[in-house]
Amino acid sequence: MVKRKTKVFVVLIVLIAIIAGAILLFSGLKDFDLSNAKVTNVSFTSGNNTLQGSLVLPKNVTSPPIALIVHGDGAQTRFENSNYLPLVNSLLKDGIGVFSWDKPGVGQSTGAWLQQSMSDRSDEVRAAYNKIHSLPALKNSPIGFLGFSQAGWVLPITDNEMKPAFTVIVGGAVSWRHQGAYFTKRQLEDQGLSPTQVSQQVAENLKENDATFANPDAPNPGLRPKMNPDRFDFVARNYDSDATPYLGSMQGPVLALWGADDKNVDPLYNQAIYNQKLHPDQEQVTAIIKHATHGLLKSQWFNYQLPSEWPLWRKGLFILMGRDAYAPRALDTIGMWINQVTQEEAQSKTVASTTSAPQDTKQ
Repeated sequence: MVKRKTKVFVVLIVLIAIIAGAILLFSGLKDFDLSNAKVTNVSFTSGNNTLQGSLVLPKNVTSPPIALIVHGDGAQTRFENSNYLPLVNSLLKDGIGVFSWDKPGVGQSTGAWLQQSMSDRSDEVRAAYNKIHSLPALKNSPIGFLGFSQAGWVLPITDNEMKPAFTVIVGGAVSWRHQGAYFTKRQLEDQGLSPTQVSQQVAENLKENDATFANPDAPNPGLRPKMNPDRFDFVARNYDSDATPYLGSMQGPVLALWGADDKNVDPLYNQAIYNQKLHPDQEQVTAIIKHATHGLLKSQWFNYQLPSEWPLWRKGLFILMGRDAYAPRALDTIGMWINQVTQEEAQSKTVASTTSAPQDTKQ
C-alpha cells in the first residue's frame, strides 16, 4: 500500500514537472524579455518637461525602422508596466526598433499628463521624433509613429505639421464626444439593460456631458462632484477634440486599425470617416481586425473596457500567452506594413538618386 502511494506521488510529481516545463517552454514569458535587444535610455525635453524613455533596437539590423510609441489615456510608463513588451518583441522580430517614454509625471518623467491638451501631446511627439532623428547611429533609419486609442487625436495633428516615415493608429476615435457616448452604450449593454433603456441613458449622459464640458471657458465641476479635479480639467480641456479636420491632410503612409469587437471605440463608424478622408494612393489605408479588442487582443479572452476590470487570472493568462494574446495577424499586419512602406520609400529614393546622378559620357 505504501509503495502504491509512493508510485502515485512520484507520477504526480513527474506530471507537474512536465506541465511546468511545457508552460515555461511554450508560454509567452519570453515575450517579456528584452535581453536579445539593445536597450538604451534616452531623454528629451518638451516644453518644461523632461521625458525619459527607452530606445530598443533589434540586434544585427542596419538602419532599422523606428516606431515611436504614442500612449493612449492614463498614467502610462514607457512599456505600460511591461504590457507593451510582447508588442515590442514582435516588432523586433520584424527588424523594427521602438522608442517609448514615460508620460509626463509618470515613472521618471517630469510634468503632469493631465495638464496636457492633444496639441501639447502632439508637440511632445514631435520633440521625441526630433531627438531620435538627431542620434548619429539612426541617421539613416526611417522614423514613424505607432499610437493607441487617445493617440487618434494626437497623431493626425502631428502628421499635419511634419511627414513621418509611417503612422499606425490603433483604436483611434475621430470625435471625443461620440467616443464617450459609444463607451457608455457598450457599458450599459454589458450591464444587461434593454435597447430602449440604453438609448435613453446614453442620450441623458451625453446631454449632461455637453452641459458640463462643451464650454471649455466655463466648465462646471459641480456637475461631476465625484470626478477627480485634475481629471475633470483634462476632460474639459479636450472634450471638443475631433480629428476630422486633420485626417485629409495627414502626411506620409497611414495605417488605421480597429478591433472588430472594440468596446471603447466604434470601429465601423470611425473607419468610415477615415476612409472618406485618407488617400489610398498615398499608402493611407484602414482595416478592421476580426475577433480583436480595443488594443487588438483576442476578444474571447481579453475584451474589457478598462485594464482595471481585468481579473487576476486574466492577467496571468496574458503573461503566459505573450504575443499570442493578440488577435491572429494583428501584430504581423503592423510589422509587415511598416516594413513594406519603409522599403518602398528607400527603393524610390535609390531610383531617384540613380536617375538624377550625372551620366559618364565619352567623347
